[in-house]
This record gives sequence, C-alpha cells and structure tokens, in this order.
Amino acid sequence: MTPYAKAIVGGIIFFTLFTIASFFLLPPKYSVSFAIMDFAVIVFAILVWWNDKYYNEQMGLRVFSISDKKFIRDVIFRQMNMHGASKILEKDNIIEFYKGKEKAGEVRFKLDENGKPLVIDGKYVIEVEAPEYILHNIDHELWSLIGHKQ
Repeated sequence: MTPYAKAIVGGIIFFTLFTIASFFLLPPKYSVSFAIMDFAVIVFAILVWWNDKYYNEQMGLRVFSISDKKFIRDVIFRQMNMHGASKILEKDNIIEFYKGKEKAGEVRFKLDENGKPLVIDGKYVIEVEAPEYILHNIDHELWSLIGHKQ
C-alpha cells in the first residue's frame, strides 16, 4: 500500500472513530449526520478503489507514427517509468516493460515485408500496448511535444 493510500485509510478510520465517539458526546442529530457522512465517504472510497483497479489497469493499444526513435524512447520510457516499470528489455523490434515480474507494457515497431521497421513518409510506425491511463498520458505528451517542435 502506498503512503498516500495509507493516509487515506488512516483518515477514514479516524473519521469513523470520531463518528462513534460522537454518539456518546454529542446530541443525536449531530451523531446521525456524522454517521451518514462517514458512510458516504466509505462507499465513495470503495467505488473509487474499484474503478481505479478495473479501468486504469486495463490494457489498451495505440498506433503512432513518429519520425525520431529518440523521441519515442524519451516519451514512452518516461511514462512507463512513472508507471513503475522496473525492467526494460529491448529485443530486435520490441521493447518490453516489466513491473516486477509482471509485463506492464510493450512497444512494437511495425515491420515491412523485408523485416525492417516500417517507415512511411519518414516516420516509424509503432504499436504501444500499455494500461489505458499510460496511453492517455503518452497521447497528451506526444501532442504537446509535437506542438512545440513545429
């Protein structure tokens, strides 16, 4: 559990204990109000946790065409490192990212009929397979950097 998650769980536990104590120390109308708020916070926290667990870690695929291999390396490596990739394996035309022993993502250079990276109009065609939120970050960063280059 991350320190941030521990702080949130600690806050919820503290608020729950405060709510229980309020039944002994405050008038019932305040205690019931705190109990309703506490229940809402706990339900909301569980729903956010489920959403994060299911949707953010869901793998997706994007196809990009980029002119510079260094540009690809900088943007995608930075995003995968922010995701927590601890190991990067580069094989021929595939770059694999691992988070511990689990595969966290992959970059594949599309190949032409000769087995060489496909280059169309001076741009490499790549497929990036990673969790959706990482792909979303890569989309934004690529468009931002492309706008600055032009």
